[in-house]
Amino acid sequence: MANSAKTSIQEKNKVAKTKPQKRQNLSLKTKIIVLTEAGYRCAVPTCREILLLDIHHMDQVSNGGGNEPDNLIALCPNCHAMYHRGSISSESIYAWKAMLIAIGRAFDVQTIDKLMFLDLIPKDELIVSGDGLLHFDRVIAANFATFEQIANNNNQLVNYSVNISAKGKMMINAWKNGKLDDIKKSLSGN
Repeated sequence: MANSAKTSIQEKNKVAKTKPQKRQNLSLKTKIIVLTEAGYRCAVPTCREILLLDIHHMDQVSNGGGNEPDNLIALCPNCHAMYHRGSISSESIYAWKAMLIAIGRAFDVQTIDKLMFLDLIPKDELIVSGDGLLHFDRVIAANFATFEQIANNNNQLVNYSVNISAKGKMMINAWKNGKLDDIKKSLSGN
């Protein structure tokens, strides 16, 4: 008797999954969670558009995907269209979502932006005072960036160069490339 009930439930679930679901409007709370997770920017790290954003279902509603924040990612209309045209892979979407979750739990949006900024600057081009160095404290503590004292000026004004570290570079490149395995390697330091 228990087996037939279990089989019946499994059959109902199969029918429910194969039956196309109707898209429902997202709640404001869900939208805010997804947009906050992405820093109110496109989740594609090479885009980061801020003006217009769509909420994309990673597992499509027609395939049984729900409206839970874990199944949603913020994309600008251009990147959203590129995904649906096949220019952006679903693997990349999942990798970017995983990265948003991992890095978003560790850093605030400004810290993530600073790390991406460091990736753009040639080595030893960013020179800061001690106060400026403190703006990079979180990425330095996570070994995603390094600093070196370059001038002391008789203890009047100490200057430092700030650079992205090899680990930080590996993580940013893995994030931009949208490869889950590379992201895992970069975060583990292997």
